[in-house]
This record gives sequence, C-alpha cells and structure tokens, in this order.
Amino acid sequence: MSRQTLVSKQWLLARMNEPDIVIVDCRFDLGQPEAGREDYISSHIPGAVYLDLNTVLSAPVEVHGGRHPLPDLGVLAERLGRAGISNGSRVVAYDDQGGMYASRLWWMLRWLGHDAIHVMEVGFTAWKDAGYPVTNAQRVIVPTAFVPEVRADMLAHMEEVRDKLGRPDVLLVDSRDPARYRGETEPIDTKAGHIPGAINQFWKDNVDERGAWKPEAQRRKQLATIVEALEAGREVIVYCGSGVSACPNVLALHELGYPQVRLYAGSWSDWSSYEENPIVTGNE
Repeated sequence: MSRQTLVSKQWLLARMNEPDIVIVDCRFDLGQPEAGREDYISSHIPGAVYLDLNTVLSAPVEVHGGRHPLPDLGVLAERLGRAGISNGSRVVAYDDQGGMYASRLWWMLRWLGHDAIHVMEVGFTAWKDAGYPVTNAQRVIVPTAFVPEVRADMLAHMEEVRDKLGRPDVLLVDSRDPARYRGETEPIDTKAGHIPGAINQFWKDNVDERGAWKPEAQRRKQLATIVEALEAGREVIVYCGSGVSACPNVLALHELGYPQVRLYAGSWSDWSSYEENPIVTGNE
C-alpha cells in the first residue's frame, strides 16, 4: 500500500461521494472544547461526521495517563462503528488547526490496524474559500462494525520511555513550542520543562502560515536531524503535551518513509504527573 497520507482538497472533491469514503471533521479548540462541534454544526464538508477529541478520541482524565488518554479499545471500536467507520472504509480527516487533530485520528486508526486513512493537506477554511461545497445538513449514519488489529509497537508507555533515558540508540522528540520545551512557560500542565535528552521539533514547522502542509522537500529539510537518527538505526519516540500535537510529526516522518516512529501518547502531561520522573529545562 502507498504510504501517501496527505491528500489535496481536489483529491477529496473528486472522491467525496464514493460509497466507501468516510469524511471526518476533527476541528477542536483546547481552550473552548465545544467550539469544534459548534463549527461543524454551522458548516462542514458534505457527508462529514464529527469526532470530538475529548469525548470520542480520548478517555476520561485520571491521575496518570495524560490530558488526552487513549480510550479503551472496545469503547473506541464501538465509537468508530457508530460513526460509520468499518474496516473497509477509506477515511479522510480534516480540521482547521494545521492538521493537529486530524493527525491524531490518523495515528489512532493506524494504531488500530487501519491504513486507509488520509489527512487533507489544507484546512476547512481553505476548502470553503476555494468555493468547494459546504453544508449544515447532518449525515445519516448507518452504524457498522470496526474490528481493531492493534499495532502495539506504535505506542510507547511511560515506563519504557523512562527505562530508555540516556540510551544512545534512542532519540526522544518533543513536539511542543520551543518556550514550553525550554520550560520558560507552561500554560497547561503543572510542571515546566522537558524529558531529559529530548530534542525539540515544533509540530507547527510542518505547516505554513495558513495551516497548509508544506511540500515534502521542506519537511525533509526541517526534520533532517530526526531523519539522520532513523537512517542510523536509532529508535525515535515522539511526544508533546498530551499525545495530540506529536501526531503531525509522526505523520510527517511516515510520509518521508519512516513508519516505525513511535508515539508516547501520555506525553508531557503523563510524564510530569510522576513525582519521581526527572525534568530538565533549557536547550539540550
């Protein structure tokens, strides 16, 4: 199967009415959790269903596990089936936040063994501004069954990350903005800093000022340090604040031909919830 994940709005326009296509609106706002659903109700790509980051693509928050824990597998499979997603579906995800939330769905479906998942390389606003069709009509969803075939090796857990600290054959990548990585500011989590040894690769560097994905050549250049590590046979584990904004980096590396990159889904919000875990600030 082709590793092509990112697709153009023209690609989607040409296929949006094909029977196996399921379009998923992933718009979300961490500061206003209801805003994404409200935006969807107001206007969306025809036929799209809405999957909410907090209530569908995450489990309830506990002491550990981070701010957006992965749901129970059975629960998640049921939710996907209720959204009309089966093992035979071709899923196309979009958002309006630079692909961050659409990439989370991409990662989750691949983790569940489903490769037929694409991310639109521009956001909803670009689709709408191009004069492409939008609607406020709700899709009539026919529930189906989704049977996961979990790829456990895609996911890294806290204990594993802790055990691998300092190993020369492992590279940790922090996807948060540089100020949060350095510990100069922390607007969300209780502690500031990063996991010892991690390098910083801000996820937004994958997209331009409009939130559209940059050309592959630019992304390869920006990800050169990580690509070099992968070519040398090092294991790469990517994290962020809560396992969401790391996903664009995982996707970008997958598009460059490195599907083995792993996600620490609990990320900084999980790591920093353990008093015994070391934390560093500044640049590595």
